[in-house]
This record gives sequence, structure tokens and C-alpha cells, in this order.
Amino acid sequence: MAALYRLLAAQLQREIREHRWGAGQRLPSVRQFAHQHNVSVTTAIQCYRTLESEGLITARPQSGFYVRDTTHAEAGAELQDFTAAPGVVTNIAEIEQVQRAAATPGSAPFGISLLSPQLIPLTELQRSLHRATLKLGERLVRYAPPQGDKALREALAQHFATDGLALPARDLLITNGCMDAICLALQLTTEPGDVVALPSPCFSGLLQLIESLDRRLLEIPLHRSGIRMQALEAAMANPEVKACVVTANHHNPLGFSLSVNDKQRIAAWAAEYRCPVIEDDVFGECGFDLNRSLPIKHWDRDGWVFWCSAFSKALVPAYRIGWCAPGRYLLSAVQRWRAQAVSVNLPLQVALADFVNTGHYRRHLQRLRLALAEQLTAYRRTLKNVMPAETAISRPDGGFVLWLTLAESFDGMALFEAAAARNISIVPGQVFSSLGRYRNCIRINCGWPLERRLKRNLQVLGEIASELSR
Repeated sequence: MAALYRLLAAQLQREIREHRWGAGQRLPSVRQFAHQHNVSVTTAIQCYRTLESEGLITARPQSGFYVRDTTHAEAGAELQDFTAAPGVVTNIAEIEQVQRAAATPGSAPFGISLLSPQLIPLTELQRSLHRATLKLGERLVRYAPPQGDKALREALAQHFATDGLALPARDLLITNGCMDAICLALQLTTEPGDVVALPSPCFSGLLQLIESLDRRLLEIPLHRSGIRMQALEAAMANPEVKACVVTANHHNPLGFSLSVNDKQRIAAWAAEYRCPVIEDDVFGECGFDLNRSLPIKHWDRDGWVFWCSAFSKALVPAYRIGWCAPGRYLLSAVQRWRAQAVSVNLPLQVALADFVNTGHYRRHLQRLRLALAEQLTAYRRTLKNVMPAETAISRPDGGFVLWLTLAESFDGMALFEAAAARNISIVPGQVFSSLGRYRNCIRINCGWPLERRLKRNLQVLGEIASELSR
């Protein structure tokens, strides 16, 4: 538990950013804080010192720790507001170019959002798979039920309930990963040519998916810590918009999570305007807080939120096991899934049910959250030292990517190409929008512990960026 202070610091950092602590407000004393969180005084001091080093709080002799003015302490450049019209996705070639570079064998792994094998409990997963194979017996030669194996759906339902999310097993559908769940949701809620709203910047894979389904895209502006809610409501109220895709927890690439109030408003608007919300929650269990951030689905009372997630980011992507809670679309979702996919790999479903039921998944998440909080801090500190001085770096509350904003005239694609020539993969900002935006931004994957080789790769990246800035 040596890194617990970092997890506590990340949680308190989020509370400060959400203005639950006002500028100038005195924090609990070290002893009070330690008692509140059932930790040692040493851990509490380390937590406060971490926040102090990041400029969020300040110590006053003989008085205690106080919150600094977060308008100056908050990291990450503000995003410009914009107004967009519906259109087709136009940057598929650039997205595919970046994906090819990220898949180059031996390249520094900053270009694809994946966890290091060091963070994945491979031995326990293999044991669960072995037990599942033995348990299945004759079922090894059969297809899984179209809705998914009952054991996995029940294991997930119990797992979610522990976090305060009530979703019975009968309301879940097992899929081949989160993207297949989102694809299914788009197929059920929209038709070719329809408009789909999507906050921008957004995960480039969603742009590819919308283009492949022949849907049109309406980009909704974000600010550095959330969605511009007035623009989102206007889109949801527009009859031309048939669905919207939203990430409420640990957004990729910006890393923020929406406030409870904003999640509640989105759920309410979905029902009021009868506009389906497709919630991409694939990073939902990768937060730095002690408790999981609840998805929008938690406040969905009328079934208009189609919640999608997977084991891909928090555990292992190769299994390709995800799930969705389709709400009012459950019956049609199962029917469509039966027709186009038949079923999902049964041994892997049973293995993951075993992994969840034995407590290995919960323990893994606890360790993972500690590791990610520590890794993101290390990456931010290193990037701050090696990148050009004007670079602004996001301050995520979960996930494992960082969003870097360089000088306005900087060319992120030029940095991507020069880094690729040195076998370093990154993602230029322009692939996160079809409007030609974010050209002076890049995204960095921080899913690998920052060991000596990777730290040297970041130093080289900083040298290239400084050269291009001249």
C-alpha cells in the first residue's frame, strides 16, 4: 500500500477541480485526514505533499494546508469553443496511418492506449481459463447463449452492485468488446445517413466506426474538464440528431470525468428529447479514486441510455469480451446480436466469470488504480521537464493517457512523423476530430511503467519537439 497516498491525492485533486473545496479553504489537519481515510499520518502527509508539489494546495506554518486558487493551479490548456454542422468523417487516411505506426514492432508504446503486461495478472487469468475448461465439459463443443453466458452476466451484475450500480444479469448482453457494443447500439438507434452527435476531441476509433456505418457526424465542443452542456442539450433536442455517443468517465483523450450533476442532466435529456445516449464507459474502472465513478446509466430511468464497456482497458484486450446494458433496446439487441455474431467465445466468458467471482478482478482493480495514479504522475513530471516550456499537460482523474497542447503554431503531425522515424509512436491531435482541429496537440499512452528506456524515449520526443518549435 506504499502508493496509497497517490490515490488519495488523486481523489482530493478531483474534489478541488470540481470546486468541492474552495480557493483559500483550509483542509482537514493531517491527523483528521488520516482518521477519515483510515490511513497512517505518514500516508496523509505524503498525500498533502504531493498536492503541494503540484501547486494545488499550500502549507501555512502553524496553521495547516489550504487550497490554492485552482484557476491558476489547474493543468491543461483550455479548448476553444466552436459551432459545427453535421458532416461526413474525412480523416480516415490519417487515422489509419497513425494506427499502422502504433503497431510497428518494437516501437515505444506511446501511441496506443494499452496496459503493460506487468500490470496484468496473467497467472491468475490462466488459472481461471484452466478451471473454466475443466468445468465446461461437453459445453466446450456448443455455442454460448446469444445474450451471453449466465455465469458471467451474474458475476458482472454482482460486481457492479458492489460499486453501487444496480444492473441485473437479465439486463446485460455480452459482446466482443466495447466497440462491438457501440456498433450494435448505433445500428439499433440510427440508420445510414443519420446524424450522430459526438463530443470533440474524441477517440479516433469512434470516427472510423461512424464512417464505416455511413452515418454523419456532429461534433460537440468540450472544455478541458467536461462537455459544453448547452451545446450538447441543443444537439439532443434537435430532431435531426438520432443518437449521441458520450464518455462520462475518464474521457479519451482528455481524461476528465463528468460531475454527478452533468451525468444526471444527460440522462434526463435522453428521456425528455427521446434521444438515445450511447455511453462508452470502457475506461470506467480505471479511475484514481478509491471508489468507481458511476456511469450515466446509473441515473437512466427510462432505458434511453445504452451503456457499453469491456474488460479491454482495465484487464486484457486480447480476450475481446465486453458487455452492454441496452435498456429499452434489449430485445432487439439480443435479436440483432444473434443474427450477426451468433455468440461470444464461451470458454473465455466462463473464465472471466471465475476471475470475477474469486475476487481476483476486484483485487486487480485496487492494485491497478494505485499503479496508474503513480504512473500518470511520473509521466506528467517527465514530460513537463522534457517538452517545450509552453506545453500544457492534462491532469486526468483516471485512465492512462495524457493530452499535450503545444504552441498554437505547432504541427503535431510533423512531430508524429519525426518520432515514428525514431521508432517512437504517439498520436497527433488531428485524428481526434474530423474538422481539422487540435493540430497542435498530441496524446501519450502512459499504460507502461516509466522505466529507463521509456524515459529516454520521452527525452528524445522532447528534443524533437523543441527542434520543431524553432
